[in-house]
This record gives sequence, structure tokens and C-alpha cells, in this order.
Amino acid sequence: MNKDTPRELATLYAGYRDGRRFKRLEEIMATDILVAAPNFECQGLAAFREQLQLLHNYSATLHLIGNQFGEWQGDTYEGETYCVAHHVYARDGEQRMWEVGIRYRDSIALVNGSYKYVGRYLNVLWQDDRVMQDPPPWP
Repeated sequence: MNKDTPRELATLYAGYRDGRRFKRLEEIMATDILVAAPNFECQGLAAFREQLQLLHNYSATLHLIGNQFGEWQGDTYEGETYCVAHHVYARDGEQRMWEVGIRYRDSIALVNGSYKYVGRYLNVLWQDDRVMQDPPPWP
């Protein structure tokens, strides 16, 4: 096991989501993964990929990975990953941003020779939906 594995997986996860490269999730998630949150539960990678199709409703997303901590017990890891997820979309002629503060509860295990997520639970701490401001002009 590599102590940086949880950060590497979280970074890849964010990049695959933001880049809409859902097929690549098989590199970092077990086929029978359980992904859940207060408002949904997906048993298996195929079901989770289907859930992720909702991201096509946004013109851009940006998942920022922050604090991370946890413990390894042999070849399994239990820990948390902090994330602030931004989702940009248009409504009624306005550009809007939906921001979500998340603490993922992560379970990682050795699966067929690679460390992968076997479980992720999204603990939503806050949500904010607002009109985006025009950026100031460049100097």
C-alpha cells in the first residue's frame, strides 16, 4: 500500500467526473462499489455511471479536493476526503453556480492487484445556488 493512494484516487475521481470520462472510473472503482448520499444510492459501477449522466446538465464542474485523513488496516483503508464541488449552469438567461460542500467517507481495498474504491458515502455539509457575477476585466 502507498500512503498517497487515497489522494491519488480522489484526484483521479474528481478529474474523471469533471472531464466526463466516466468509462475511466473502472480504473479506480470496484465493479460492485456502493456509492450513496442522503438522496440516492447506487449499487455497482454501472448504476453509478448512469447516475453521473446528470452532470451533462452543467456547462462545467469543478471538484476541489481538500483535507484527507484515514487509516490503513492491512490492504483496506477507511477515511474521509473533503471536497467543494462547483456546478455551472444557465437558468432564465442567467449563469448560475450550485456549490456543494462534501465530506466523502471512503472505503478503499485491494481489488485484483489495484487499490480501488469499494464504497463512497457523500455527506453533504452545505449547498448554495446563486447567480454568478461577471468577472472583472483583466488588467
